[in-house]
Amino acid sequence: MANKTLEQYLKDLRKSCNYSQEFVASHLNITRQTYSHYENGRITPPVNSLYNLAKLYGVAVETFLELVVTYHINTDFALEQQKEKKDMVDELSFFLDFINAPENSKKFKFLNRKERQLLFYYLFLDARDQDDILTFMKVKYQNRKKDQ
Repeated sequence: MANKTLEQYLKDLRKSCNYSQEFVASHLNITRQTYSHYENGRITPPVNSLYNLAKLYGVAVETFLELVVTYHINTDFALEQQKEKKDMVDELSFFLDFINAPENSKKFKFLNRKERQLLFYYLFLDARDQDDILTFMKVKYQNRKKDQ
């Protein structure tokens, strides 16, 4: 059924069952002319007609829906979402490899999960960013101390 249009599929199904357009139209409670428009592609059948056609021909409704529904997904967005997920998995793998490496295991051994994450990311920052993080943490600490 690859690359087959709904119109062609409807026509092929009808002919394979030796049904007339009149017979199929009566089954759908529509005029023959309306059904003819379905087969010509002038009209897209409504969902209830697709359901009734599926019952008539003994095929899954999804078969018709796949031919009718077009997916207009922003491919850039979809690809970006997949890339972000892959990046997260890669980052997690890198994090686990890093903290479990023999030369780092002693550093991370007695830290909880958040402390490990903090130290992991901190180690990969340049000196200026590390200073900014330390300054931010000092300010947060002092503000908490004042609130108590």
